[in-house]
Amino acid sequence: MTFRTTRTIGAAGALPVVFSAVLSSVLYVACAGGPDGGGGLRSVVRDSAGVTIVENGRPLPESRLGWQVGPEATVSIGTAGGDPAYELFRALDAMRLSDGRIVVANAGSGELRVFDSDGVHLESWGGQGDGPGEFGVMAPGGLEPWPGDSLMAREPFQSRISIFSVAGTFGRALRLQPQSGYQSVVGPLPDGRVLAQTLTTYSGGTPGTSELTRPDLEYGILEADGSVHRDLGVYPGSELYVVTTAQGTRARAYPFDRSAFAFVWGDLVVMSTNDRYEILAYRTDGSLARIVRRDHEARSPTRADLRDDVARRNPGRPEALDAVADMPLVDAFPAFNRVVVDRLNHLWVEEYRLLGEDQRLWTVFDPVGRALGMVEMPGSFRVTEIGEDYILGTRRDALDIEYVESWPLDRSGS
Repeated sequence: MTFRTTRTIGAAGALPVVFSAVLSSVLYVACAGGPDGGGGLRSVVRDSAGVTIVENGRPLPESRLGWQVGPEATVSIGTAGGDPAYELFRALDAMRLSDGRIVVANAGSGELRVFDSDGVHLESWGGQGDGPGEFGVMAPGGLEPWPGDSLMAREPFQSRISIFSVAGTFGRALRLQPQSGYQSVVGPLPDGRVLAQTLTTYSGGTPGTSELTRPDLEYGILEADGSVHRDLGVYPGSELYVVTTAQGTRARAYPFDRSAFAFVWGDLVVMSTNDRYEILAYRTDGSLARIVRRDHEARSPTRADLRDDVARRNPGRPEALDAVADMPLVDAFPAFNRVVVDRLNHLWVEEYRLLGEDQRLWTVFDPVGRALGMVEMPGSFRVTEIGEDYILGTRRDALDIEYVESWPLDRSGS
């Protein structure tokens, strides 16, 4: 089975050699004071052979940045019945345009549904099909702003992206050609090129065996026409638990899988994993540009943690526990869960939590990578976009009804 899954100091101002070396090595030290400033966070920024390294202390668990997410959503899109335009099905992503309109990637109908700033449906773009501006199965699967005030919609199973103007006019499609070696687009770069990726192949193990494995990911920069600008190399992918029998190979995500993630951060591309609390950012020529680290206390899962996680995900199915009886334990839980780059180029890193843990904390880093502190998010809410004064995301209620919601964000605190 094959698995495939973005000072020079002049002579007049010369300093003593030792002091000069220290100055060039340690570029910045910041201490945030007070409980509203992230719990007395300390960040050290230094240079090492052209790589900026940012070392951050860990915020106190009870500390908060001072930024506030409002007590309730200001916009909620979704309904259990009534106007079909508000019935969301497989709403996989959402983004807000500069004029306040909200675009929802509703993969269940193959549409981009557009709502005004109050959540009133205006129109829908695309539709299911193979024509220009139409979408295939499980698409559109993701949205990204595109340079020039447009937007990009992903089609993961078609190895294609579609570009629309903010007026809804279909501009063009970029289909990744097999000869490029890449299968999906991660996101656009400021210059119009794109970060792309592909999974390496895995043929499975010997019948009667099971294992944890990590198929590698290959990344590259593509031109606007889909041709390869530069290959960026091979990096670890996400963990899979693979069982091989005489009938074939079956793979599924490990309950506490260390994951790979890629995204564009300003003019850098991040290709990293959550094995450690460390984010690696590269220049588009493939050279390492920045390492952002934060103190983190690793926790090791137990067999009870594994069984509890499986039981919570499979209520009423005790046989599900049999499938993990021989599943190996990893050395540590992932260091964090997800990363989102906001519209001001801050990094928001979601803290890892076990299933059933209610508190949803995110550590916020400034555009350099210095930790500012923690912000608490609403429960049962998956963040898709963070703007200057709003947080956009998706939610399901107890009846599994889907919603897209916008919550206010106040950054005026320390």
